[in-house]
Amino acid sequence: MFTGIVGNHALCQRLGNDILDNTLPHAMIFEGPRGTGKHTLVRLIAAALVCERKNQASEPLPCRCCLSCRKILEGKSPDLITLGTDGRVTIGVDTVRFLREDVSIVPNDSDKKIYVIEDADKMTVQAQNALLLTLEEPPSYIHFFLLCENAGFLLETIRSRAPVLRTEPIPTEQIDRYLCEQDKRAAQMKLSDPKGYAELLTSARFGIGQALDYLEPKIFAPVRQKRGLAADFVCAAIKEEGASVILPLLSRFSSKRDLLREQLLTVSDAMRDLILLKKSDDAPLTFYSDREEAIDLCDRVSIQFLYHLNDALRCAIEENTKNANVRLTLIKMAIAAELI
Repeated sequence: MFTGIVGNHALCQRLGNDILDNTLPHAMIFEGPRGTGKHTLVRLIAAALVCERKNQASEPLPCRCCLSCRKILEGKSPDLITLGTDGRVTIGVDTVRFLREDVSIVPNDSDKKIYVIEDADKMTVQAQNALLLTLEEPPSYIHFFLLCENAGFLLETIRSRAPVLRTEPIPTEQIDRYLCEQDKRAAQMKLSDPKGYAELLTSARFGIGQALDYLEPKIFAPVRQKRGLAADFVCAAIKEEGASVILPLLSRFSSKRDLLREQLLTVSDAMRDLILLKKSDDAPLTFYSDREEAIDLCDRVSIQFLYHLNDALRCAIEENTKNANVRLTLIKMAIAAELI
């Protein structure tokens, strides 16, 4: 069921059976990291709900051929409404008020009307409370799909009215295969820049959507820059290269707090890998694409050194959130870790 989606096979099978049995809940929360297929899966569910051939055992679900399927999958159906932040930090109560008024309007093309709320975990408390009544007593033709990375940010009362289903990370090998089959840029990069391609797969964090985005050089360039800075800093710290190297590295960190936080968190990802490798050479890595390089680094120092450096890093991240002086924060981190 749900051909064309990579990974999450058990979840797809379960949802397909619920659709065919007419037991799919009217509201559902899909939780998972960016790029793990939430949007693709929900669009396929929407197509399956309205598919004109869904009860024909010989046809796939959705069939992708009937007019109803095509309209959903091509983004042309007036009965599939997507809501989100619209560039704002949060989803406010006005968005939910529009939804509450709109649900009373019957579907145009089929017997279903489907609302997708993207970044649902960014709804304000007021917006979530405004959504509650609609979730409790929606018209029979309504389905709600709330997409988020962390369902824990949703009110318990929201989660009690909609089951939370998690999309799972997709193995790197499957992402590699999919990219090379679907996008010629991936195959070209794999041949011309194998190190960069391996870094792209690692940076995507098990998400096909993220990996596809990173095939655009302008999008991947700042990611590689952050990763390069993190790798250089950790390497210099472990090799004890001293103030003459560490201080110029600190000057490469941003003076803007938001970007500095991202840079420090990237360093934290590298530290996590090294600490895990101290415990097992087979540990799953989220930063290093070259396992041998990472093993060589962590073999140079003790686990106590890594913990000490990681503690200094976490203190710097916390200080940055308190509006402390950025440059002073970085210097204090280096001193606390005994790097200078």
